Amino acid sequence: MRWLKNIISLVLIIAAVAVALATAFSDHSDDYGQVPLPGGGVVHLPEGKVVVYFSELGDASDPIRQVHVPLGFQVVSASTGVPVAVSAGGGAQAPTSVQRSETVGELGAVAKLEVPSTGDYAVSGSTTLPAGTSFLKFGTNAGAAVLDRWRLLAGLVIGAILIALIPMPRPRRRWEDDGGAPSGWSTDSRAPYAG
Repeated sequence: MRWLKNIISLVLIIAAVAVALATAFSDHSDDYGQVPLPGGGVVHLPEGKVVVYFSELGDASDPIRQVHVPLGFQVVSASTGVPVAVSAGGGAQAPTSVQRSETVGELGAVAKLEVPSTGDYAVSGSTTLPAGTSFLKFGTNAGAAVLDRWRLLAGLVIGAILIALIPMPRPRRRWEDDGGAPSGWSTDSRAPYAG
């Protein structure tokens, strides 16, 4: 039974590492949805930082290729009508051209949003590209995605530790043989000295 406990603990640790690696190396650019440009749509955004990505049909092979097209967009709360603050590269968003981020974990990002509360947000945008050929994607970066899964990762690691700490009964040693006499002892008092 001790071997089963060790295997279960090891499997839980391996599962935690696999979840963390799979999350870190997967694409999170459209975790919260996407809208077509020109035009827009409604997306459901969580509270906190949201990364905005701009994509065109056919540019998936090079997400940091700089595209020089006019781009303007606005994100407004569907319930309150208050616009969300948009920043690009640490400054205010410039609607004159698309400057994609080259930051690791945020390749191809064009802006960041500070979403005040979780809910539905209306997105409107314009560009000179033909309709249906460009999109705004709303997602997160790889580091934030791993942190979002902290409950799952912590649960797997804590589960592995708790299972490893389960006390197991020690195996009993058999001092008697099948006949009932103690093993290693002789009924003949001279046996140890015979010889």
